Amino acid sequence: SGGGKGKGRLPESVERIIRELLQKRFLTKQKRSLAAFHREVAQACKAQKLRVPARNTLALRIAGLDPLKATRRREGQDASRSLQGVGGEPPAVTAPLEQVQIDHTVIDLIVVDERDRQPIGRPYLTIAIDVFTRCVLGMVVTLEAPSSVSVGLCLVHVACDKRPWLEGL
Repeated sequence: SGGGKGKGRLPESVERIIRELLQKRFLTKQKRSLAAFHREVAQACKAQKLRVPARNTLALRIAGLDPLKATRRREGQDASRSLQGVGGEPPAVTAPLEQVQIDHTVIDLIVVDERDRQPIGRPYLTIAIDVFTRCVLGMVVTLEAPSSVSVGLCLVHVACDKRPWLEGL
């Protein structure tokens, strides 16, 4: 094996032994240590008169495993739940307006009273964005915490003609 940057330097026969023992001996409920796994790989390689890979090489192969699958195999389904995503893959968006996301954020600004210059509070921005085009469809700025009212006002802004709003700016 030629190796090179980013390529394996071990012969394919050694790689096959590592893959096989990873599946049969390391990814088990017995939770073998790296040292024990290295001893087993070394024993299998010596039996076939192959060069024994370094312990660091095996550590890198283990680190390259899918954490969810490795945890599920070594510790069980319950232990792997914390590594699992909530809803899996998000649905693919293939056209404009197929999916619109609405989010709220606090604006980094303090609104003050016109007359007394006393702080009133920090405003919230509610914004609707088309996922496919990344276009802002509507928004509303309120002093009220995010609620169904701010979402409703944002949706009204999405549906209405924005020319009068733009002329008022």
